[in-house]
Amino acid sequence: MINKELNVIKKIFKHAIISTLIISFPSILQAENDLKFKGDLRLRTQYETQGEDTRLQEKIRFRLGASKELSEQTTVKFGFATGSNDLRSTNQTFDNTFETPDIRFDYAYIDQKLSNQLSLRAGKMKNPIWKPSDLLWDSDINPNGVSFQYKKAHYNITSALLILEENVNSTNKDPIMAVIQPQIKWNLTPAIQIKNAIGLYLTQHVKGASLTHTAETNTGATTALPNEFAPIVLSAQADLTDQLGLELLRPFGELVINNNADSNNRGGLIGLTVGNKKVKHFGSWQSKIIYRYLEADAWLDMLPDSDAYGGATNTKGLELILKYGLSKNISVALDYYMMDVIDGTSNSQSLAQLDFNVKF
Repeated sequence: MINKELNVIKKIFKHAIISTLIISFPSILQAENDLKFKGDLRLRTQYETQGEDTRLQEKIRFRLGASKELSEQTTVKFGFATGSNDLRSTNQTFDNTFETPDIRFDYAYIDQKLSNQLSLRAGKMKNPIWKPSDLLWDSDINPNGVSFQYKKAHYNITSALLILEENVNSTNKDPIMAVIQPQIKWNLTPAIQIKNAIGLYLTQHVKGASLTHTAETNTGATTALPNEFAPIVLSAQADLTDQLGLELLRPFGELVINNNADSNNRGGLIGLTVGNKKVKHFGSWQSKIIYRYLEADAWLDMLPDSDAYGGATNTKGLELILKYGLSKNISVALDYYMMDVIDGTSNSQSLAQLDFNVKF
């Protein structure tokens, strides 16, 4: 009888220790290994109309990231996020009777300083390409591959070799994308900063392939893409501070031309941000107005912003954004899209997203 009671006590004690370790695990890692954590939680209500169809959804997104500095030159970074295998979304829709959602590796890479100016990233990494908008790259995409960045005071050069697929269509060929992006930034005055970039992209082994997660709007997307992609992307942004009674006034834009397509090969975006530089305290706010236009073969159709007509090409439309700070780490946001196709029968889409954001 005594042995039985001792076993029960041991089990209770064991579970108490395990529970304490689980609860304390992040703090232990932080203290013992100097891991730095950050994360965010977003609750979203989304309402979509397209033709006669309407849809209301509730979504959640949770992300947790960490970094470990191994030396002054070497840092390892990794993160987890909710969602599926969709490269453009870490949202989890409330569905299937309280079903437990997946959590996956969002990114994991090494950040290596090779000199004071030159650094390397390798793995599934945060996107190294500078982009003032999400016309071409959805903000959730963390590409696979390697990148180099050379930094000076007024200019940067970023280059990357990105792996798109492995052994696509059983051809023993691996579709890849190479990019080089010189960037120039300068201060016209203490209140006006300008940044420009030109991105030169080139794919290999994309021709003849049908790539995963296509939006099926590139020519031949579901069967075989007829050409490699060779886009030139011009990006620009100007920050005007303390002008017209606003802390920030930021016009921005992008232009893309795919030189390997004879038609439907252009796209562009123009936008304006006004308000505070960051929404990080009560009463701070920021608003954007954006117009985008992206022809069918201007860009690979699995990469653009997934909320703009499902991330498809052959689309155009207006986006309005308003963010408002509730406290140091809490904000709300409203994002509204009005989109339609460029070529073909009109099939307009309206999408409204109301977000509650918490950062920690």
